[in-house]
Amino acid sequence: MKKFSVIHYDDAVGKENLAAVELALTKRGLKPSSIGTLKRNQTDLGAAVSDVVKAAPDVVIATTLYKTTGDFIKSAKKAGSGAQFASTSFVGASALAGELGDQGTGVVVAQVVPPYARASIPIVREYQAAIEKSLGKKDYSFTSLESYIGAKVLVEAIRRAGANPTREGLLKTLDSMQNFNVGGYLVDFSPSNHNGSKFVELTAISKAGRFAY
Repeated sequence: MKKFSVIHYDDAVGKENLAAVELALTKRGLKPSSIGTLKRNQTDLGAAVSDVVKAAPDVVIATTLYKTTGDFIKSAKKAGSGAQFASTSFVGASALAGELGDQGTGVVVAQVVPPYARASIPIVREYQAAIEKSLGKKDYSFTSLESYIGAKVLVEAIRRAGANPTREGLLKTLDSMQNFNVGGYLVDFSPSNHNGSKFVELTAISKAGRFAY
């Protein structure tokens, strides 16, 4: 696969997402074959779909949220695209699977946290218990697991920052959190690295709307 197209939002976050994809492609001697630019909450995707489909990409990488991504994939398929569709974790994986229905089979989604069903990992097991206690049901998702881990990291940073934390003190504390083990999930910050984790796994939406590894 050599031809990659990208869709992104025309705002600060969208441009950062586009830049991240372009950087990853550049490292592999590639560049986008086409770029579809969209406004937030844009419903008419015709022009962006046309631009991408005309380029006949092997892969379309979406950096948009689930509704936009789902509508784009359905429209592109209807327009005759045979591309492999993929998305960053930004999309909201479970919501995307629901949005696509039976058209989601085979769509690839990057995940930045472990599988939410893998109770052998301590943080996942703790998260599952918290969800069940709060909601009264096993309504797990990658998005809520990522939020749970993020909240744990923030609480630990506030604790380390002392009795009267300031904004500057909290930022300094976060920058010093290196190899922090959150129940089997490693978090690593520094003044020059705010990614937090190197964990990435690719999943594919199955016919049942679940995620295969």
